[in-house]
Amino acid sequence: MLFDFQVYWIWPALMLAFFIGYRVASWWFNRKNKKSKGKVNQEYFKGLNFLLNEQPDKAIEVFIQALEVDSETVELHLALGGLFRRKGEVDRATRIHQNLIARPNLTDEQRLHAICELAQDYYKAGLLDRAENLYLELKDTFSYRKQAIEGLSSIYQKEKDWQKAIDIMRLYKRSERSQFASRISHYWCELAQEAIDVEAYHVAKKHLRSAVNEDRSSTRAILLKGQVCFQQGDYQQAIDLWQSIASSNVTLSELVTTDMIACYGYLNDSKGLRNYLLNSASLPKNFESFKVWQSTLFETVGEERALEKISKHVQNNDLNHAVSEYLLTVLEQKKLSSVQQGALLSNMLNRAKVNNIEYNCHVCGFDAKAMHWHCPNCDEWDSFS
Repeated sequence: MLFDFQVYWIWPALMLAFFIGYRVASWWFNRKNKKSKGKVNQEYFKGLNFLLNEQPDKAIEVFIQALEVDSETVELHLALGGLFRRKGEVDRATRIHQNLIARPNLTDEQRLHAICELAQDYYKAGLLDRAENLYLELKDTFSYRKQAIEGLSSIYQKEKDWQKAIDIMRLYKRSERSQFASRISHYWCELAQEAIDVEAYHVAKKHLRSAVNEDRSSTRAILLKGQVCFQQGDYQQAIDLWQSIASSNVTLSELVTTDMIACYGYLNDSKGLRNYLLNSASLPKNFESFKVWQSTLFETVGEERALEKISKHVQNNDLNHAVSEYLLTVLEQKKLSSVQQGALLSNMLNRAKVNNIEYNCHVCGFDAKAMHWHCPNCDEWDSFS
């Protein structure tokens, strides 16, 4: 591992060394003081020696000390700061960028660039208030407006300040906002969920209208509309809303399995319940939801037909942790035919390598045992299935 780490950083550092060498040479030949020339030249070769001896950290430190911050070396310092941040040495990156900003000889563009880099340092260090202040300073600039909006959006998202996140995204022009429609819609849905949690249903409805206005294809907004209807006793409307997303997003429709069954119960609609259970596109992944679904199916169509339906789903690779635990119990009780047992065993062996992972981010591949609206790994929304 140590060898891999050294190889990983030696080559970027070596490339930086040649870049630094070019900058130093330019700086050197433009100096009149021979004493300064000799010192810088000596420091450069000292750093190169560290680099060749596989000591990139010491080499970079020497390079930093050897160069003054002037118009010719600003880009170099910015590159070094970015390198330290990517390496995880945020303190070093922060010192470099703070030192740059303190210099009086920077152009306006160079100063803005350094401020943007320092904001990223603060964000990575978890100093969100400092990062926010710097991004707010940049949001009205031409060159760094988009970086500032994205940075502020990430901060407010991390702080779960959804209204601020929405407000900052509104700084995008109408023509630019279309590509962020899904994300902004999720922000409205987060506000709606908070309102539902405190039974402020009129507020939740308002937020959900905004979510749909932002993204008319938002299945999450429809899901939450159904929850509002359910909580207010409009069970048929809740069923209609949830059924409307069943074909387009099976994963989301599974999240309301228990409530759907409850709706049919409140309406005394045994026929509707039967059709819903038999026409389920997949088996619920949540353990409690599957338990309710399975027991209701048994009561509605009988044990034999229920086992037949579950077995068919499993043969189509619709197997998850909750179903596996249930079927193992059924196998122990010898309630399956030999044909069903053979098919189930084959599918279980094929799926065992999944290790109880039920949801997967289709953007970065992050695996999870629970449904997430927002991927904690790549920050994408609506990416789990």
